[in-house]
Amino acid sequence: MREELPVFLINGFLDSGKTTLIKNIIAGNPNYHNHSTVIIACEEGEEEYDKEWCRKYGVHVEYIEDEEELTVEFLEDLEAVYRPNQIVIEYNSFFDFENQDFPQHMVIYQQITLIDASTFQVMFNNMKKIFNVMVQYSSLIIFNRSLNNPMLPQFRRQIRMFNPNGQVAFEALDGSLYTTLEEDLPYDLNKNEILIGEDDYPIWYMEVFDRKEKYFKPTFKFKTFVRDVTDDTFVIGRNVMSCCEDDIQFLGYEVKNDTNYEPEVGDCIFITCKVIIDYSYIANDDVVMLKAVKVTKLPDEKETVINF
Repeated sequence: MREELPVFLINGFLDSGKTTLIKNIIAGNPNYHNHSTVIIACEEGEEEYDKEWCRKYGVHVEYIEDEEELTVEFLEDLEAVYRPNQIVIEYNSFFDFENQDFPQHMVIYQQITLIDASTFQVMFNNMKKIFNVMVQYSSLIIFNRSLNNPMLPQFRRQIRMFNPNGQVAFEALDGSLYTTLEEDLPYDLNKNEILIGEDDYPIWYMEVFDRKEKYFKPTFKFKTFVRDVTDDTFVIGRNVMSCCEDDIQFLGYEVKNDTNYEPEVGDCIFITCKVIIDYSYIANDDVVMLKAVKVTKLPDEKETVINF
């Protein structure tokens, strides 16, 4: 029996960002270098796989123009020539994917669909059937060019009609992905002062680091514990369990202290603070920090683990 050969299928309309995504994934993963990856490009957009890039990462690219070329025989011949560890297909969304055949040992490990948020609604209104085929088998659907688009909640609902189980993500300005929209948050970012509940702390923590620009304006208040004290700052945070006892992480912040509070390790406190970017001597870099506006020491309390 032949060994499984992973196939990764990247879907989306022309110029939706497929080539850029593939290049970023390969450049960031050494396992995909050294002639171990073959890319099958089913269409050519503005972004290209230039020869220098292919040489640098040891990637082989094959171009096809017609879906009739993407046959079982073509894929087997490709494997015989290059002996890859994985095949990445930059798929043409107008190909008939539902009737696409693969050699039995070539298994689709993951399908990702990219969608240009700036053109999505018009495209969706006119090509619902194609969108259905594009996204229904995808484990990840990424909306790029989505900055400050107020329609993202509606876009996500429209996609989930076709695929209720796929992860829908949105591309931030720095290229990172986020999955939580403001309508999902357990607090209102439009308020000037926001109380963060104990169970909401993990979501708030991740949101601050993922989309920090949205968190500079409000003042935040919550209960926490002092973990460490330095000459200029102190460290607060909570232990959070994401799935099991073996997966407990400390989610903490370094705090600039402009109050009269003198922190001690183990203190249980109620802090009022702002999110800032400042230089950290611990990280030796400018990082996300908190600036204490007011700190109230609470009665001693045994710290519990928050279940995320």
